[in-house]
Amino acid sequence: MKQDLLPFHAPLSSGVKIRELHAMNDLLETIDLQKDVWGMQDQETTSPHTMKAATVAGGGVLGAEADGRLIGFCFGIAAKRGGDVWLWSHMTGVHPDFQNAGIGFALKQAQREWALANGYRVIAWTFDPMQAGNANFNLKRLGATARVYYVNHYGTMQDELNAGLASDRLEAQWQLDNPRVLELAKPPQSIGGQVMKPPAVAKLVYVDATGALCRSMPASFDATQYGIEIPSSIAALKAENMERAQTWQLHLREAITALLGAGYHVSEFVRGDGANWYLMSREDAASA
Repeated sequence: MKQDLLPFHAPLSSGVKIRELHAMNDLLETIDLQKDVWGMQDQETTSPHTMKAATVAGGGVLGAEADGRLIGFCFGIAAKRGGDVWLWSHMTGVHPDFQNAGIGFALKQAQREWALANGYRVIAWTFDPMQAGNANFNLKRLGATARVYYVNHYGTMQDELNAGLASDRLEAQWQLDNPRVLELAKPPQSIGGQVMKPPAVAKLVYVDATGALCRSMPASFDATQYGIEIPSSIAALKAENMERAQTWQLHLREAITALLGAGYHVSEFVRGDGANWYLMSREDAASA
């Protein structure tokens, strides 16, 4: 059932509310927000007309507002996966002035509640696997997993976040009624700030003690888990050393796709001692 105000009750910044967006005037506001969040050009933004069509075809657009201003939104469409219908979350963004205030988390939890109320049990979306912040948010804070890797998914991109690298993407799969997902949804939500020890697992891509970028690909995979390191800030690395960033992306792509093909999935993201790690576990050990 459609609602104007979402029933999400986790703490939000004072004056911020989340509601479902239907009217074209509301949807038009997302254009400037897309440009502010991702540095997009006009031709790269998602049309409000497309969003409007999606809202009458099983999808939904949720907006976060402060003092009557749209400061964040998420946009999902109905999508078929095998014999199931998932909600495909195409975009989620928060204006730079309001980031790191829990608004993105609140938007995703509101989207989860909206999806459950509208008959969905899985939300999926893609994200850049070289972006440590997104990986931590999707895998650690929300409890999503990943089982699909897309090579250069969108082709060459020129926006501020993506220019210089192939548009590789991981597909986050969020099982909405999974016990871990439900536990992580409960406020207060502090797990995103926890710093953990580096994983004691076999490492396929990593930075050694000298600062060298290393890769170690065995002929076969038999460990329970493997670790793949990514940079703390891909934006800073691109500005400093684009060649190293490109090489790192290729190493990451090779390691993840090889493990996915061998029956593993991306199960967790760990931050510790300044390093950022994907953990990949055997698929038969998955609990979701």
